[in-house]
Amino acid sequence: MTEQKINRATAPQAENEGVLHLELKPGDVPPYVLLPGAPERTEIIGSTWDEHKLVAYNREYRTVSGVYKNTPMATVSTGIGTASSEICIHELNTLGVHTCIRVGSTGSIVPEFDLGDLIILLGAVRRDGTSDSYIDPAFPAYADFRVVNALQEACENLGYRYGFGIAYTAASFYIGQARPLREDGTGYWSSDKDHLIEDLRRAGVTNIEMEAAGQFVVGALHGMRMGGIMSVLANRVTDRWGDQGGEVKACRAASEALAILARKDKENESQYCIRKGYKI
Repeated sequence: MTEQKINRATAPQAENEGVLHLELKPGDVPPYVLLPGAPERTEIIGSTWDEHKLVAYNREYRTVSGVYKNTPMATVSTGIGTASSEICIHELNTLGVHTCIRVGSTGSIVPEFDLGDLIILLGAVRRDGTSDSYIDPAFPAYADFRVVNALQEACENLGYRYGFGIAYTAASFYIGQARPLREDGTGYWSSDKDHLIEDLRRAGVTNIEMEAAGQFVVGALHGMRMGGIMSVLANRVTDRWGDQGGEVKACRAASEALAILARKDKENESQYCIRKGYKI
């Protein structure tokens, strides 16, 4: 009599016996992964590589693997918001992924960043909601400094306009980012949003988006290196919207950064470093 396989509720698997939501198995992805929000961006990222192929596609999670400058890497879309990102990062970590870079679009709230510019994130304000389920809100949402350095080097190598920033990660696209529900000003409005953007700007926050803080916290608590590069799609100061080529630039810069990190991981084994700060 054939023994029936039991799918445990605490760690369920997909029908193909891969991780539940990504439907990936060990070996399907290398340890270096890019995390765009939109599934279609995985194809944009893959098109900048030397070779790429579709590995899996379930719900909002589209996985493409390939090679860029002799470095195996993958990209998995996370969808919008940090709840779906948490699932993605956890399941990738169980497959051995240790380094992730968020590749997203964002709204600038400062005049320095115009449409199409790139923002390399140093950290994020935790208004995502999901990270509060993991740990006290006082825990920082930070980008790993090695990922930050690699992203800067990548932008310099490629000749892209960039700067450093701190993101405000909102759990809402409209009210949570101080967008009125109705343009004529009628209907529900929360008065604390009257000065949200101004207060954030005075605190040194550069942009608003919806995933970075949750990804940084969840990744860090999984022992992973995390970072993010954002293309400016909107400017709330000038009230302008448009890609201006920023999406493709962010995709290529993030791929370049993963190749840099992979190379340095092989070259920079130090006899003096007692704690790497991530699992590899």
